[in-house]
Amino acid sequence: MAEKYKVIVNKLELELKKMRSEGRTRLPSEQDLCSEFSCSRQTIRAALDVLLQKGLIVKRRGAGSYIADDSFNNRTVFFMTEDCDRYQSPALISGLKEQLSNSKYELRSFSGCGSVSEESKILSCVIKERPAALIIEPAKDLVPDPNLRLIEEIEDTGIPVIYLNSSLGKIHVASDNYEGGRELTKHVLESGRKKTACIFRIDDSSGRDRYKGYIDALLDADADYDESRCFLMTYKEEKEIISGDDKKFASFIDNNLFGCDSVICQNGMIANRLMLLLRKRGVSVPEDLLVACFNNGNYPNDFGVVNAGCDIDSFCKTLAKSSVALAEGRSAKSVVFPMKI
Repeated sequence: MAEKYKVIVNKLELELKKMRSEGRTRLPSEQDLCSEFSCSRQTIRAALDVLLQKGLIVKRRGAGSYIADDSFNNRTVFFMTEDCDRYQSPALISGLKEQLSNSKYELRSFSGCGSVSEESKILSCVIKERPAALIIEPAKDLVPDPNLRLIEEIEDTGIPVIYLNSSLGKIHVASDNYEGGRELTKHVLESGRKKTACIFRIDDSSGRDRYKGYIDALLDADADYDESRCFLMTYKEEKEIISGDDKKFASFIDNNLFGCDSVICQNGMIANRLMLLLRKRGVSVPEDLLVACFNNGNYPNDFGVVNAGCDIDSFCKTLAKSSVALAEGRSAKSVVFPMKI
């Protein structure tokens, strides 16, 4: 367990941010702090010395401790995602930058590439540079993450962490993937397509929840669930499919999509790759096979593809608002956005 003065340091850092946002600059007296934290004056002085060394406070002889004029001046929000150039990331990054700039904050984006070691480097950079807040879009949030200790260290230093499209962490902003999967599947079934296949990620919560919604929609409609029609992929396999290294994916199309009249995809990139391979096989979309996908990014509703997604502008506004609120010591709540078709 951390020594008590370290715990007090972390709590005071959060309180200092709140004080600054409210226009208060003078800290409570040492005696008041002793009462608040139920500790000795020696412990409080040790905590204040740490804040002094970090440049967060200044001590004025005979007047007490005050927030330093140049403290908490880092107005940069860090964003760590799988790949800044894939799927919804370009649109999300652009919208988030615009919304943060309205509050005079800026955004720095980092690609973790689904690699534990790359994410570790980014998180170490966060600890060193101490941004105003950190947004994390985990690549594989259903598998054990060796970097959790680094994330805990970041939170212990008072840097707020917001999870994107994952229910991990105290605060998260995400799409309602379960209901989205259920409603998109229901929509496909109601269009007259009864033999539906699916392609989902199985190592992240978005794919898992969409898959669960897909299954429940089939059961609700008394439609057949056929496991052989379900292509469940990992992050690595998804990346291979998108890059064109898709022998396993091609085999699924040739051997498992025969007889299907529709398929629901994890995202627009997978849908685009699927349609390319279907065209090479003389399959017409949507006449022969209806393609549906979850699409919040730069992939337009082409070739009769059915899209489900949340409003990207509202999503970015909420994410920026939460980031700024936490960076300035105010509270924020987790938000889950409904998907629309």
